[in-house]
Amino acid sequence: MIIKNVALRFLSIALVFIWAATALAQQPKVIELVASDGGSKVASIYLNDQNLLVESSENSMSFLFTTEAFIEINHKDKSYRVQSYNELQAMASRKIDEITKSQESTPIGPNVEFRLTEESDIISGLRARKIIKMNGGKPEAEIWVSSELVPMKLRAAGESIRSVLLEGYWKKVQANLGMVEIIMLYGIPLKMVVDGRDIYKVKTLDGSSSGRSLQVPSGYRKVGN
Repeated sequence: MIIKNVALRFLSIALVFIWAATALAQQPKVIELVASDGGSKVASIYLNDQNLLVESSENSMSFLFTTEAFIEINHKDKSYRVQSYNELQAMASRKIDEITKSQESTPIGPNVEFRLTEESDIISGLRARKIIKMNGGKPEAEIWVSSELVPMKLRAAGESIRSVLLEGYWKKVQANLGMVEIIMLYGIPLKMVVDGRDIYKVKTLDGSSSGRSLQVPSGYRKVGN
């Protein structure tokens, strides 16, 4: 009987630790990115072990990454659009087919490339890798990204989409990567450097998000893509 009671107490303690670890993993963290010149907010990123929410400085748009899909939230007209990661990968594959079949490509945008290097550093306690943004064949910027806090499903989706992209894909499609695309494909941007000067960087890396909900607000309507 004594052995049984001791075993039950150990089981109860173990369950408490499991519950506490689960609650801690689900508690959203917040990362604030600020401009280096004046300290104005560039974006806020909220995340837990499943979802990641990006809020721009204007607060008119938010971008939510869930376990299965990317959701664009328009706060101005209270609507949202949903694209699954499979749909995004299919879109990239179709674009690659167009590039492969096309004999000519008419320049319609910036001549940029993004190269993920093996160079790494520790920024705000997170291991980050350097992306070099090339413009017209010349280095234009460094973007330091970290995937350490990125939810597992989003990280896997980004790696899967990256795996189908051709070398020099962004140059071929004359496209530029914004913060949302960088997060999806590479990780959370912690710092951007241009001509040796920081453009934005991490201001806070906190374990509390003041109860921020990582989901589409109630009452918003879904619209087509």
